[in-house]
Amino acid sequence: MTIRYATQTTASTNYVSNKSTDSLKTLFEKHFEQPKVLVEKTNAMTFVPASFNIPARSDLNVLSSSLIIFDIDQKLGEGYDDDMIALEEIEDALLDLGLEHFLYTSHSHTLTAPRFRVVITPDRPYFHEEHNSICAAMLETLDDFLDGRLLRAIDPCWRVPSQCYYLYTTHPDRHAHAISFYNPGNPVEVLELKLQQSSYGLSMTYKPGASRKATGNTGARGRSYELNRIVGGMITSSTEDEIARRLFEVDNTEHSDDPYFRDMQYPRNRPRQGESPEAAAWRSCQIFAKSHINSIRRKFKKQVDTTIVVKKSESTEAMPTHDAMIKFKSFNSKPTRSGGESVLMELQVMSGVHAGRHFWHRLYGDGNSVMAIKISNSTIQKIAKATNTPMEELQDVIKASGATVMARIKYKPGTNGFKAQNEIGDLHINTVLI
Repeated sequence: MTIRYATQTTASTNYVSNKSTDSLKTLFEKHFEQPKVLVEKTNAMTFVPASFNIPARSDLNVLSSSLIIFDIDQKLGEGYDDDMIALEEIEDALLDLGLEHFLYTSHSHTLTAPRFRVVITPDRPYFHEEHNSICAAMLETLDDFLDGRLLRAIDPCWRVPSQCYYLYTTHPDRHAHAISFYNPGNPVEVLELKLQQSSYGLSMTYKPGASRKATGNTGARGRSYELNRIVGGMITSSTEDEIARRLFEVDNTEHSDDPYFRDMQYPRNRPRQGESPEAAAWRSCQIFAKSHINSIRRKFKKQVDTTIVVKKSESTEAMPTHDAMIKFKSFNSKPTRSGGESVLMELQVMSGVHAGRHFWHRLYGDGNSVMAIKISNSTIQKIAKATNTPMEELQDVIKASGATVMARIKYKPGTNGFKAQNEIGDLHINTVLI
């Protein structure tokens, strides 16, 4: 879609010059990829996400708008100093929504009070009479992922179709912290936004809920923090649905007197037309789980080298505990000395600095201790999930032969004269390649 916008030499003039570009990416590369360093931002150019029928910036002259823009203007001393919205949080929400967008910090951005703008492309231009409902719906959709925190920090200028915004600028003292980035995706569907019939942010202002006791188990931050810890604990070896159901169970039992997913101060929790409160709470829980899982996945992917490397082993020494891609090489079914069932798996590291190294992990079946069988069954089910292969009994693990998955390789210190060795510490399900 052709993006039509206008520019001004400075914000002090009402004269606009209509421009156009063939994509959001080209707009980003032209005006937002590199910041202009200025002491006074008033010397910077501005742009308007709209085209005009005459070159005078006024709502009356707007033909149509080709972008949706939100200016996040967070300030210290407003009661949320310890709960600022980070760029990464907005980015996570936009990536979860699959929307094409770019973000850039504003001239007054600091690390303690992040200030930035979000630019989203719609699938068609929208007109003056559509402006408020479309932008309100987009704002509400984003704030669903942020527990209603966006409304308190957003500049209400988004309600003005002819609003001008400074291009990517930074103060010399804050140049090191300036950042902008573009991410591809799909344009947001204007029709879908219109169908929401949203008035979010048009007739309301952010009103924080009544103060709660900061016990760690009550209060919005305490509840969400606890739920997020559950996500972190389950993410490597549980499916998204399993995590969501566990969160819902905890919220319905341990928070039964004040459930997080039924707290109406958060827009995401409010029932939509024709939706029951129970269905709304479950929908909110699923969104919470998905958003937090995806956030952890992206952070995890940046930390772990998942590039497959085919090479021979260069050492037989035990490796330190780390995460890497591993391949199931072979399986040796052999009873233990006491006659119990067991399978010795040979595994090869396929990524990272230890690529090529081999290690072994033994699984136990009937005829062994209850604890050994329980631990082995848990590992087998994780292998089944990671390889998407049904496994009901010990010998079924052989079905994983040749599969490559991400795993935590655990270092096991040597004891009683035996050398240190490695074994599978965990199998990653939600942190495999995206």
